[in-house]
Amino acid sequence: MASSQAADHIMADLPPARRTRTTMAAFVLGVPLATAILCSIHFGPYRTSTAARYVKHPAEQVEVVMFCMALGALTAKLLSCVREHRACGMSLMPPWRGASAPVSEAGKLLAGLQQLPRRLQNTLIVRRAAGALDFVCQRRSAADLDDQLRAQADTDAMALEGSYGLIRFITWAVPILGFLGTVLGITAAIAGVSPEKLEHDINAVTDGLAEAFDTTALALALTMLTMFLSFIVERFEQSIHDAVDRFAERELANRFERAGGEEGRYVEALRRNADVLLQAVDGLVQRQTKLWAQSFEQVDRRRAEGEERRQALLTDTLEKAMAKTLAAHSQQLQAQEKQAAQECSLVVEKLTALAAAVHSAGKEQQTGLAEVAHGIAGQLQALAQLQDEEKHLRRQQELLNQNLAALAGVGTFEEALHSLTAAIHLLTARNATPAAGTAGRVVPRPGAAA
Repeated sequence: MASSQAADHIMADLPPARRTRTTMAAFVLGVPLATAILCSIHFGPYRTSTAARYVKHPAEQVEVVMFCMALGALTAKLLSCVREHRACGMSLMPPWRGASAPVSEAGKLLAGLQQLPRRLQNTLIVRRAAGALDFVCQRRSAADLDDQLRAQADTDAMALEGSYGLIRFITWAVPILGFLGTVLGITAAIAGVSPEKLEHDINAVTDGLAEAFDTTALALALTMLTMFLSFIVERFEQSIHDAVDRFAERELANRFERAGGEEGRYVEALRRNADVLLQAVDGLVQRQTKLWAQSFEQVDRRRAEGEERRQALLTDTLEKAMAKTLAAHSQQLQAQEKQAAQECSLVVEKLTALAAAVHSAGKEQQTGLAEVAHGIAGQLQALAQLQDEEKHLRRQQELLNQNLAALAGVGTFEEALHSLTAAIHLLTARNATPAAGTAGRVVPRPGAAA
């Protein structure tokens, strides 16, 4: 009885059982980390980088926050695993030499655990050893210690499975947020689509669709990274649990003396309970796996259906817009062709009138040129006659000069002068009428007058 009270006192002095603090770590570490990342991208040195494209939409920002929460939870679990790994490598109890120790030794070993540093008392291996030793002290027998150790291992395994609840929820929620952001982005991109906008500003529609699909791309990338990190941390933590199980099996399972009569009363019942518990856990795991598989199948199916509907809607909208655009272009081309034909007919009419005017002007010019040519021909004929008369006049002058010379020689100057005057009058009478189209006048040479 005194041993039981001492064990209760020792267990009361130990720190409370270690609980998973993943939720607190997710908020304490994840939210500030997400705030720092978003601020550095939106207001810091990375606002012009490629990463700024993937945190514009509110859904993308929520995805980053949830990923950082999962990262904080995994960081806390990883630090806890490092502490547990160091504890597993330490000598927490006196090593067992193989000889069975009396049950009274359990209280001393439990008191020795209390002397450990505070950081080690809350580790899994110390809690497992303290629980087993407390069980022996309470029962004052090690008859059912094996079942107790298995129950503790199952409890720790279930606690390990439950500690990943928040991380699994984030792993499930981030893709859903990505799909939701994609749906909202596509809705916003095609909400104000019109034929005029497609014709003049189709880049706005394509940019909206690209931003919408960026949310799903970011969600899938963050989900894959979260699943990979959680897989690594879970395997590390599972290795710690395996090490604790081996430690309990090696140092505690056969350490104390056992009474053979007491074992027969409880072994069968505990085995049945253990089998029922294992079956229940197995069924729970299988149901959870099926639920996860069904959830992912439904999500994939809904995403595929949504993408098909969006693609059909976008195709229909683009076809209608292109048809309207082609019809408008056809009408504009017809109107331009009609206007061009009218302008061409007007130009042809003007060219015809100009050609007629040029033709009539050419005829008039031809008539005028013909009259001018006729006048020039008459003038040329008159000039020819005038040249002939000039030659004749020159011959007459030469004759007169000869006659004057002859008269001057014979002394009959007056008779010759009268004859010359008569000849001059005769020549003047012959040249009194000028040629047609001329008004020329023959001027006698000074020598002839003399």
